[in-house]
Amino acid sequence: MSDGVGAAIHRSAATARARARTAVPGRVPEVLDVRSKDGTRIHTEAYGPADAPTIVLAHGILCELGFWRNQIRDLCDDYRVVAFDHRGHGRSQAAPARAYTMDHLADDLHAVLGAAAPDGRPVVVAGHSMGGIAVMAWAERYPRDVDARVSAVGLVNTTPGEIFDNVQFLRGPQSLTTVRRRVAQTVVPLARMPLPQRMPLRKHLLSRVAVGTGAAATITADVDRMLGRTSARGRGGYGRLLVNMIDTVDPSAITAPTLVIAGSHDRISPPGRSEWIAERLPNLLELRTFDSGHCGPLERPGEVSAALRELIETS
Repeated sequence: MSDGVGAAIHRSAATARARARTAVPGRVPEVLDVRSKDGTRIHTEAYGPADAPTIVLAHGILCELGFWRNQIRDLCDDYRVVAFDHRGHGRSQAAPARAYTMDHLADDLHAVLGAAAPDGRPVVVAGHSMGGIAVMAWAERYPRDVDARVSAVGLVNTTPGEIFDNVQFLRGPQSLTTVRRRVAQTVVPLARMPLPQRMPLRKHLLSRVAVGTGAAATITADVDRMLGRTSARGRGGYGRLLVNMIDTVDPSAITAPTLVIAGSHDRISPPGRSEWIAERLPNLLELRTFDSGHCGPLERPGEVSAALRELIETS
């Protein structure tokens, strides 16, 4: 069997599997064959016309590509929307415990960009939370590709690092920040333990931390389901990475026009972190603040979709 025929059969089978669990009801994606630099399989779906302008969406930790379902639905009639699961998340392969670093975040996104636009045409890239960190890490790791591969960037509810110094929950005296970080570093290996699919306390914590006041209970339930489907290695690997982020990622490597979106009630990536990023971007388009917690694409879906549509149109 030729390589071309084998790849076509693989894509057809993968698309059939995606039909059973599509991010957007009624939409059957094309499943792209993506392997990262180290060979890890990155589950990637494409919606919309193949010849349309393309936007690539990167979700945050403990989520999956379905986190962007509202934006995929709102944009895929007019644009090609490509979304992927980070390694160890959703339907992507769970890599070994040591393979969850900034370089792996960057390499995975690099592989997705290559599959999303094999002809090399520039695409728009948007990242939420850790997905935004992935975009910044990619720009630092692949600086020669930024201008050629990316026409515009959206950073949504994103932090540049120093996470434990800036989160707005479980806070105590500033003098105890180092102690809190050490406790978290000690506890984070427990994230590798199996989780029950349903855990009422977990859902309660998510409602207090991950979403804004007044967010629909269905949003918290969605985030809880995605968390429950994240592999133990994915939780532990990237959990350890983020807890140990005592430094910052430099956003100035992103030279493309960039839109930054903050949530006024975001307790994980507070608005001040978006402001910090915006101040250091060489080509800032705008800093917008929506009335949301950390999950802006779920809490304010129409506003985020409209902002991304603008970004595509102006790129």
